[in-house]
Amino acid sequence: MARGGKSGGKKKKRKGSMLTLILLIIPAGLVVLPTSILFGIGMIPTIVAYVTDRDPEKSAPITVGGLNFCGCMPYAIELWKHNHTIGAAGKIFMDPLAWLVMYGAAAIGWALYFGIPPMVANFEVMRAEKRVSALKDVKVGLVQEWGPEVAGDLFDEAGGLSPDEQDQLAEPAGA
Repeated sequence: MARGGKSGGKKKKRKGSMLTLILLIIPAGLVVLPTSILFGIGMIPTIVAYVTDRDPEKSAPITVGGLNFCGCMPYAIELWKHNHTIGAAGKIFMDPLAWLVMYGAAAIGWALYFGIPPMVANFEVMRAEKRVSALKDVKVGLVQEWGPEVAGDLFDEAGGLSPDEQDQLAEPAGA
């Protein structure tokens, strides 16, 4: 029963905070309407990233949104410097370079989102393979110095070395 009361309280609190957010955002958006229009249209790739990302941490909208915001910012500054009107925002949207910069920055965000994890994974795999190779070389050196008894798992069921291990022992340790 206590649980039901807590979850109900969370829903009311969440609903209340959402209402407060809406009551603050809408008037602020109307005060700076040209900027709101600029960011509302310019940040569409971020909205798409948010809707399509199934990850609970929402890393896609963070990556895409950061760069998308950076792509929109020069045009917002231009809007603020000159005349902050809806007509000025419309002129920005008539410039193909503005679209290229805003959405191109978002595309770079998507490239980073999809490109960085495989690069890191490949780097880690190469590092692990190099470490395994170095440990095998140390193991071969120990077997050559102390004899096959030190290896333990190098022996096959018949009591001898496996063919791969025999080949490794035949090679000099420095080669």
